[in-house]
Amino acid sequence: MKFIVKMKSIIKLLALILIVIKQSQSTVLCPSKLRCMDETRLNCNNSLSAPTDFHCCDGLDCVAAIIPATDTQDQLNTTICVTSSSKQHQTANNKTTSPKTPPIMASSWSAATTYYNMSNGDTGWGYFWYDVSHQAIRTDFYPICPFLQLYEAGVDANYIPCSVLFYEGQNYYVYPSVQTCCNYTFPAWQPDWLCQSNATFNGTILIDGQMADFWTIEWFSNFTGEGSVRNIRNMYTQVDSRIPIRFREDLDTGYLDFHDYVEGPIDQTIFTSIINAYTPCHQGHHSESTDRTCTRYNSQTLRRSWPCDNPTCS
Repeated sequence: MKFIVKMKSIIKLLALILIVIKQSQSTVLCPSKLRCMDETRLNCNNSLSAPTDFHCCDGLDCVAAIIPATDTQDQLNTTICVTSSSKQHQTANNKTTSPKTPPIMASSWSAATTYYNMSNGDTGWGYFWYDVSHQAIRTDFYPICPFLQLYEAGVDANYIPCSVLFYEGQNYYVYPSVQTCCNYTFPAWQPDWLCQSNATFNGTILIDGQMADFWTIEWFSNFTGEGSVRNIRNMYTQVDSRIPIRFREDLDTGYLDFHDYVEGPIDQTIFTSIINAYTPCHQGHHSESTDRTCTRYNSQTLRRSWPCDNPTCS
């Protein structure tokens, strides 16, 4: 009897090892090269002791910067990459390379989600699907949508469930309970977006009991009517893996946590059925359009950025 129990334990251990090996083999990293920070990237450090992925790219200087406070961001004293007055190029000699290289995400995957909206403290849940073959992403948000795309109905009409989709270069915000779809032109990210963005490795942190590699992409810009903004697109992946644990993007003032991650083909009707069910979709309202159903820009999230002096734009 003891022998049988011992054999079962050994079999379980071997199965676990095989799963870990398979997971490790499936994780593809970005091409090995010296990474650097592009213009307007934040938190740079050009000292020789800093890893090269904290260095500004050739032709850029790392200078001190102050990012003003907003209702979701504290004032930030940081550094930023700006165009250099000198044409001197850096060399790779004696530089410290980053201890890790970003992973390339899976070409198709899905996961359950929880989200936190930093603009008002709301929390919620939903589901996420990704498929590179159609540049497709779908995220369902319950019990309320973190985005404010419904314009004519007034800002408070937005606090209902929604689905946010990217499909073949288009971006959709669908509100099933009011049978409304808003349409913008905006691409989905690619599996190698951490490579393309020259993501900086910022160490490992603990999230809900899991150790995660922290990949930072932060930059500075001026949005229409909003002044100076610190933009964040940070990804947290399971250590030495492409499995996502958290995605934080301050363009929508919050983050998504991923659970029950699954890789594999996604039925395209997951994306197309909900878009087709509420067509024709409405384009974002602008001065040359009489359709006032949807706000002009995608990813509207803050009441302070509502494009009218009153909630109903009347």
